[in-house]
Amino acid sequence: MSNSKNRLVAAGSAFTLAVTAVGISVLGGGAADAGVTGVTSQSATAITYPLVRNSVAESQVVNYSLGESDLQKAFVAKMLAVPANGVDTSAKLKDGVVAEVDLAPAVQSKLNKAGPAYLKHWGTVHRNVIGAADAELATTSTQSPLGDGALDLHTASANDKVAFGNEIDFAGQNVKDLGTIGFSVYTTGENNALGNNMPSIAFEIDPNVAAVVSNYASLVYLPANGAANQWTAFNATTDADKHWGLTGTAFNGTTCSINGARCTWTEMLNYLNDGGDDAKVLTATVSKGRDYAFSGAIDALKFGGKTYDFEAAGVTVS
Repeated sequence: MSNSKNRLVAAGSAFTLAVTAVGISVLGGGAADAGVTGVTSQSATAITYPLVRNSVAESQVVNYSLGESDLQKAFVAKMLAVPANGVDTSAKLKDGVVAEVDLAPAVQSKLNKAGPAYLKHWGTVHRNVIGAADAELATTSTQSPLGDGALDLHTASANDKVAFGNEIDFAGQNVKDLGTIGFSVYTTGENNALGNNMPSIAFEIDPNVAAVVSNYASLVYLPANGAANQWTAFNATTDADKHWGLTGTAFNGTTCSINGARCTWTEMLNYLNDGGDDAKVLTATVSKGRDYAFSGAIDALKFGGKTYDFEAAGVTVS
């Protein structure tokens, strides 16, 4: 090979490198090069120096011999750029490599949006359930007044009763401070055909009425039937009819007894305000029974300056 090199220098001619599958041969431009050793019988692809544009073929590049610095900057940038929607399946992502900051702002906003704050202590008041009756928070087949859900109430007969409410959070409040009281009711023609067949708003209270020896009564609002097969809103404080009553044998024969003429809300407050201690709330509930079979729903319960929304996942307040 050293003799070949000497002849190449002596010739002073242009030269060609031939890359073959078995080695490298030097091909000169004169007759003296005919005896150069190392040339095989396999055909070679010659490269003439100086190189011309697009003169290097794929087969002439040794594996791993090209680096990033050998390539045009614009080409490297294209190679490294991440195209829009470049990752088409989650299988291409290693667990833990995508952080919140990698996500679009709109996606981050949805992830960080606070969900509903469902209230504690709302549920079926089991000590006031009798027979085949139940209360269930659920979605509805109608458009409820608030959200997508409502409180379904069912009683199978006149012997059944159910109550749903809160036995913790309202204890000790003054009855006179309940403010606007009301709710919305969904009832049916079948319910109405049986009589005055509606759910009620019921506050268990300590009435503190000096003329009656009793530390307990239920303060009940029972409205007239709502329109069949639709929602009806009731304002229990402005209802001009006598739809409020007090339960318990101690109140039988009194002005606002549930078993007598009953009272309007204004008349009830006047009766309870007899100059002694204020009447105090113990619990707040909605109830059905014991009077008729019923299947219907309640939503948008109002009292104490707040509105309670019954949804399938829980109770919220506004």
